[in-house]
This record gives sequence, structure tokens and C-alpha cells, in this order.
Amino acid sequence: MEFIRGQHNLRPRHHGCVATIGNFDGVHLGHQAILAQLAELAGRLRLPRLVITFEPQPQEFFAGPAAPPARLMRLREKLLALEGLGIERVLCLAFDQRLAAMPAETFIEDLLVARLGIRHLVIGDDFRFGYRRAGDFAMLVRAGQQHGFEVVDNNSYMVDGERVSSTRVRQALGWGDLELAAQLLGRPYDMCGRVAHGDRRGRT
Repeated sequence: MEFIRGQHNLRPRHHGCVATIGNFDGVHLGHQAILAQLAELAGRLRLPRLVITFEPQPQEFFAGPAAPPARLMRLREKLLALEGLGIERVLCLAFDQRLAAMPAETFIEDLLVARLGIRHLVIGDDFRFGYRRAGDFAMLVRAGQQHGFEVVDNNSYMVDGERVSSTRVRQALGWGDLELAAQLLGRPYDMCGRVAHGDRRGRT
């Protein structure tokens, strides 16, 4: 899998793809449904699959000094999960003040159309983007009609009558319900971390 950090690292060979956009924190069953739809389109159009994601995640950027929602995955774990699902390319955009202030129309025209040459875009049914979250499915459909790409929204993936989301996975983990978390993720939950050596006072 090719990891592209930042729009400035896009090259002409990256032009022409099927894509999806989101945080993909946890790569849960809802995400997997989107990626399966992306795989079907990529096979039909014979184009590479691209995931566009953000670092930090938008919630972390807007949280400021307040504590943002805990991550289900570090970036490295997310990339490994996406690679395991057959994604060929991941474009990671720095979510900073410039991107936060970017009008939705600019995001579409400069990135999706000019730099990536999107042929088909798959999004979740709650997807919003651009300054003040002004961009939505209807805007993308209009842009697709103008610039020649297709857009499809993926219906919510339900478990026990409720929508699967990263927030719901966090709630399950907060309750200590590892069984529900595994149901929502499609696999047992695990977490990686860095070893901190401390002051080594326990040594003899």
C-alpha cells in the first residue's frame, strides 16, 4: 500500500481513482461496508482504491485545550487495517487551520477534481466537509455532474437496530462491554502503545 502524506506529494500518476473520505477510526463494520463498496467499484472500473484521511482527526483539532475523544487506533494501526482490506493508496491530509477554513467547493475542485481526478466517490451517509461543514452529499452530486464523477452514499451499518459508529465503539469500551465492541468492530478489540521506561526505581 502507498502512503501519501500531504497533497503536495501527489503526482500525475495518482490522477484517476475511486475514493472515500473519513477518519476511519477503528475501521469498524460501518467503515468496512464502505470499503467493500469501494472495492466493487474499483474492480468494475479497473482503478486503484484511495482512502483520504486526516491527521490529526478533525475532532482533535477543534477540541483545542479540551480533551478530544479517545482514539480507537493510532495512525499506524489504521494503515495496517486498511492495507489488510486491500486499499492501494492512503492520502493523509494535515488537518490544520488552512484545511479547516477551506470552502467545500475548493476542496472538491482543487483536490478531488484537479489533483486526484476522482472517477467515483463513496461516502458515509453522515459525511460533511469544508468550512463550517457546508459540504454534503447533495453538493458532491452537483459537483460530480459538473466535473464527470459519480457519488454514492453508503447507508448506515446497523447492529442490534443501532448505527455502528466510532462513538458507539468508544461507549462500549467505556462500559467494559468488550463483546459489543468486538461485534461493532468485526474483530476483538486490541490496543497498541509505546513502552515508557520511567525512572527504573524498581530495579535491584
